[in-house]
Amino acid sequence: MRRIACAVTVLTAMLVVAQAAGSVPRQGPGPVAAIVMDVRTGQVLYAREIHRRWAPASTTKILTAVLAVERLSPDLTITIGPRAAAQRSGSSIGLEAGERWRIEDLLLAMLLRSANDAAVAVAEAVGGSVERFAAIMNVRARQLGAQRSHFVTPHGLDAPDHYSTAYDLALIARHAMQNPRLASLVRRQTWTLARDGRESQTFTNTNRLLNRYAGADGVKTGWTSASGESLVASATRDHWQLIAVVLDSRNLYRDVEQLLDYGFYGFLPLRVAERGETVATVPVGSHRTPLPAVVPADVNAVVRKGVEVTSVVRVRQGLRPPIRAGAPVGIVEFRTGEHVVARSILVAGRSITR
Repeated sequence: MRRIACAVTVLTAMLVVAQAAGSVPRQGPGPVAAIVMDVRTGQVLYAREIHRRWAPASTTKILTAVLAVERLSPDLTITIGPRAAAQRSGSSIGLEAGERWRIEDLLLAMLLRSANDAAVAVAEAVGGSVERFAAIMNVRARQLGAQRSHFVTPHGLDAPDHYSTAYDLALIARHAMQNPRLASLVRRQTWTLARDGRESQTFTNTNRLLNRYAGADGVKTGWTSASGESLVASATRDHWQLIAVVLDSRNLYRDVEQLLDYGFYGFLPLRVAERGETVATVPVGSHRTPLPAVVPADVNAVVRKGVEVTSVVRVRQGLRPPIRAGAPVGIVEFRTGEHVVARSILVAGRSITR
């Protein structure tokens, strides 16, 4: 997307995106909370009660898996401890104390079958104990921007002070789907487990969206009596990936599909400025020497179809030489109406000596 630069301190440019119809998520009765987020930019396209605390149930396992892939080799084999073997509440894979399991198989059991005992085994492998792992979870969650969450278990069974939000879960899932190893695990529809002395078993991913929605490629289901039916979902179409989170839905897959349709059919991903593009020309010094102000990296945004995109540039006052190429000289914001959809610093496109 190219734009004409001009030598003023505030620049407004306009882009009209082709109109197209898109379904709108239903209002009134529905999930307790819901969100649609663009994976590349983190931009929120739809929001309903996204900061409301809620029991995350097994969607907790997304963060557990993030920590495992960040800290453990896929070829690592661990010995199952008594605590993991004793975990039989909810879904389990039937781990036995003393068994040897590959981390990758434990992750598949946890993410596809939603095995709670596998989550405990992974937690102990990463943190040494469930309690220490929970502390690591909370630190990592905050690093990812999930400021309104608190985790006490690796599996998400209902527990006091264990909660998250639709927004926080979307942030965690966004990070997870940018990890190729983890993304390849959650998009699998089936998994065959071979254990010594037993017949092999084939398990189907609990996320039924994978075989009913075009482009679906993740992430994790969740259900407890406190959470209700919940899903953190991902789908990719034409190299554009969206995350949708629905908490406590009475019609889970319809709600998620409607949200993803709302994103894919109602919006467009755009590169509003390319790396090195001159967005404005800035006068420098008493001689008002023209200096190109450029973006140092590609600037991406997602905009609603049929709306106007404007850009507003603000440059530093009193710029005087010498100025080195790459030195910050201002900022640019890209907006749809009053809503900022992207921003970037501006840097000097060339050097100006005295």
